[in-house]
Amino acid sequence: MVVQDTYIKKVEELAKIKQKQDEDKATARLHALDAISKISDSAILTSDKIERFKTLRFTSSCGKAKSADVKEHTPVVHPETVLCVEVYHNIRKWSKVQEFLVLGRQTLTELKDKICCLTDQVMQKAGHYDPSGYFLIEDTFFNDLRDSSAIDYSKPIFDWLRNSPDDAMKKWESIITGELQQKQKLILGDVAPSRLPRFKAADLHKTRFCDFRFQLGAGYLYCHQGDCKHTIVIRDMRLIHPEDVQNRAAYPIMIFQIKPRVQKCSVCNISRATKVTVEDKNARIRSNGLAFTESGTDATEHEESEYC
Repeated sequence: MVVQDTYIKKVEELAKIKQKQDEDKATARLHALDAISKISDSAILTSDKIERFKTLRFTSSCGKAKSADVKEHTPVVHPETVLCVEVYHNIRKWSKVQEFLVLGRQTLTELKDKICCLTDQVMQKAGHYDPSGYFLIEDTFFNDLRDSSAIDYSKPIFDWLRNSPDDAMKKWESIITGELQQKQKLILGDVAPSRLPRFKAADLHKTRFCDFRFQLGAGYLYCHQGDCKHTIVIRDMRLIHPEDVQNRAAYPIMIFQIKPRVQKCSVCNISRATKVTVEDKNARIRSNGLAFTESGTDATEHEESEYC
């Protein structure tokens, strides 16, 4: 009998808690509906805004703005595919700097010419600009040899693969050996030995995106200016839609561009820096908002300072 009374009390307490929760939900729902009604009364979407929002589902406003500057008009040949290509930073490997919409029938050079990297600007200003470069996608080096002074970056790699097969195999195994392979080895023991891919070369300006195989979401390599390397990811692929930009000359369309960060002087912290010192023992470095000298305990391994 005592157990039954205790059970009934607990049921009554749970019922009160449930009732209070329902009341709180109803009150919150009423507040939400009231806010929505106020918004709808104060801001009614016009037909122009609705049409613009529909377009944003396919290309961003940035892409539309870029395409509007193109005077030439070349109609897109249907059927056509649209690829979303991401370009990542050369040092901060997984920091995206640009994103493009590219057509499947476009060549790789059309994408390369749109990629903006500070290294290109620095080398051009210094008078040492190198037009060479390549994309490494799956097992193919796509070399940019349009300029007569361009260098085939893949040639020394092929020479190394041919002359040092053992070293190349060790390097390849270290690349492909990841956490998954280690777990498989622990469970299954020694697995079949891996093999080096049969790498080959092709011309960048003669290759279209629809001419080669690739994996969505896989990281590929873009190399230029000697050893400036970027990760390239083909994130998405779909058929072109009537509401997409129908001017082939407008592609590749840039739909994302990282905002440049202005570096202030490490001494005054006011003016914009115009010079950079790297690994200077006498340089003052800034860490966590505080300046330290060489004798400071918070000095970093790679000292770099900017001065106005």
